[in-house]
Amino acid sequence: MTKIYKILVLMFIAAACSVSMAGEIVPGFNDADALVDFSEKTAQSQTCPPIDSSGFITLAAKFTPTEADTTKTDGPVIVIEVGGTTFGTGLYICDGMLTFCSKGAGGSGGEQANVASLDDTDASGDEGVAVAMGEVYPGVETEAFASFNANTGELAVMINGRLYEETITGTLGSTNLTGDRRVSVLGQFPAEGESYNYPSMGGLSRDWYPSIALVTSDGCAVAMETETGSDVRGQIFEDVIDLETFPRNPVPANNAINVDPAAVTSVQFDTAGDPANTANPNSDVTGHFVTIYSTFDPADPNNNVAEVDTFVSAGTDPITVPYTFNLGDTVYWQVEEQINGASKGDADNIAGPVWEFEALPAVPAITDSPEDTADFAGAEVTLNTAFTSKSPASVNWVKAGEPEIILDDSDPDITIGVSQHGDSYTSSLSFANFEKADQGEYFCRANNAAGSVDSESAKLGVKRMIGYWPLDGDYTDASGEGHHADPNTTPLASQWVDGVDPAATGQALDTEPNALVAAETDAFVPAEYSDELSITLWIKWAGVGAAPDNWTGLVCSKKLDVENNWWFGLGPEGQIDINHQNYGPVTAGQEYFLPEGEWAHIAFVNSEDMQGRLYVNGTLAAVGGPYKTSRNELPVQLMSDMRDENGTLWRPTYGVFDEIKMYNYALSSEEVAEQYYQITGETVCTEPDSSVLQYDFNGDCKVDLADFALMAGDWNESNLYPQLD
Repeated sequence: MTKIYKILVLMFIAAACSVSMAGEIVPGFNDADALVDFSEKTAQSQTCPPIDSSGFITLAAKFTPTEADTTKTDGPVIVIEVGGTTFGTGLYICDGMLTFCSKGAGGSGGEQANVASLDDTDASGDEGVAVAMGEVYPGVETEAFASFNANTGELAVMINGRLYEETITGTLGSTNLTGDRRVSVLGQFPAEGESYNYPSMGGLSRDWYPSIALVTSDGCAVAMETETGSDVRGQIFEDVIDLETFPRNPVPANNAINVDPAAVTSVQFDTAGDPANTANPNSDVTGHFVTIYSTFDPADPNNNVAEVDTFVSAGTDPITVPYTFNLGDTVYWQVEEQINGASKGDADNIAGPVWEFEALPAVPAITDSPEDTADFAGAEVTLNTAFTSKSPASVNWVKAGEPEIILDDSDPDITIGVSQHGDSYTSSLSFANFEKADQGEYFCRANNAAGSVDSESAKLGVKRMIGYWPLDGDYTDASGEGHHADPNTTPLASQWVDGVDPAATGQALDTEPNALVAAETDAFVPAEYSDELSITLWIKWAGVGAAPDNWTGLVCSKKLDVENNWWFGLGPEGQIDINHQNYGPVTAGQEYFLPEGEWAHIAFVNSEDMQGRLYVNGTLAAVGGPYKTSRNELPVQLMSDMRDENGTLWRPTYGVFDEIKMYNYALSSEEVAEQYYQITGETVCTEPDSSVLQYDFNGDCKVDLADFALMAGDWNESNLYPQLD
């Protein structure tokens, strides 16, 4: 990761003396500068001064977790957090990993923020981020800090000296600490025994907007137990650490992987930078104490053993220390900068972070895994992988499952390719005539004399219609996928009426006389291998007078005891709307409200790039992003919302339904318009707001000579004063 922490100039350092101030937890910080500094487990209110404009925040904590703290899997354990219900920033233990989280990190929003995972580094759109940076261990005293520059997105986390770096994208230079600033250190707010609900600390654990991926139940964010009698400290600074003032630029790079022992025979680094100008080395550094560990055990530091413990006098950068290592080794090493001849361990010295890198394994090392792919039946589909091996290697391509299937390229539709260049190998798996039977997860297994290793798996999906309910007198799924639906009650004979075009579409179903004819399929995963979804249908809405005064479902997939999957529904005034699992709606504007008593074609499209689109009568009516529907295995409700606690389909839509179709891929605007055109024969302007129509002056959805003529008619006209020719 790029190290750009060149913002903080260490305070209280005289020009003639570069003694590094050593805060108890954050090296180079002065503990007296902390905005808050707690020495006990606590939850307080309104104790952190506002951080108005700097965009800098460092959260620091000292604690000794218990086994329960590090093994909790159903939600976060609080380390230190600050904020209210809308915005907040904090450190948590999530399934044993120290995790940095921020809600509203992009400078606005926050209430609707949803941290998609513990590796969510993009704050744009949803305003939420979370990064699981490193493990913590039961019974091990832990000193950790996270230093976040919201102007640049640079995040540095240090856990007992081990350094982790990440870049958060989509930030706008605010850490949102100008409003609610309640602080919790290893504690919980409200008090123990009360519901951890609205309001909550950090804005991160509101139970009905779960914004940490491991939040799976109400009130599951808990205070840390900590080992009895252990030391506790929690601090917040309006500053970020400047890593350039420490020994820097390690080679191999920190957290590098697959380092070749045959090519790398030393470790290198640059001298700590001068706090006054980090472009220059610190002139007070007179030497470097370098330690390389033969054993490094984060879970029990008493096991640490130094293999190299040497001193190198100050000199020209980079400083080099010869060192050889073996295949499969993980190397940990550290540099302590000697200040003005001081002894090793002197408080005036600058202790650098513990760096680490991994050597190439003896078994093959995967360098590139295959990627998820979806295509139509009959297409040629190829997966690719790459790996290195220090001894001759071979490959197997495997279809995951119970049992695994080792692919055989004697099948005429399958081709397996392998090529080698030195220690580098590439391999491909190709299907000449891709079909539904090929759908599944695949990975490459690379083998050599030392063993084997598997690449990450990739999903292969066949793009197709996965549900088609023509409603021609029954609820049969005519797609061939077998997702037949069952109604709450059997329709009256009079409810089977003419469809939108009886000659082409046959019958339709009128829900107005008895809305409990809404139906539900068995549970299935609609986009298991493609990660996209489209739904189209024809509807003649019953109108405001007949419809319930509430939002009703069109085609949904929801369940009371499972987080929302998706909701495609209708508002009480005829507005169509889509909603995903954490209530991120996309609603069509008033000009696209459905007319009463008239057939309309509507469509919902969710693309792989997390975009939600709505269409009315073939025209793009609304776009939202990032928008992502879940892919839970749940029933699909037709013409209604989910089942209520009594098992009855809830909030049915009143109107006539015809030709409900579902696809496991994102239909294009042209494909949606084609469905409308096939029935009506009417020309459609698919995307009237498209940038390609910026010069469509006469509004006919094309740019031609007629538009040029309109422009030419106003040629050289102006409102300049005085008038110029």
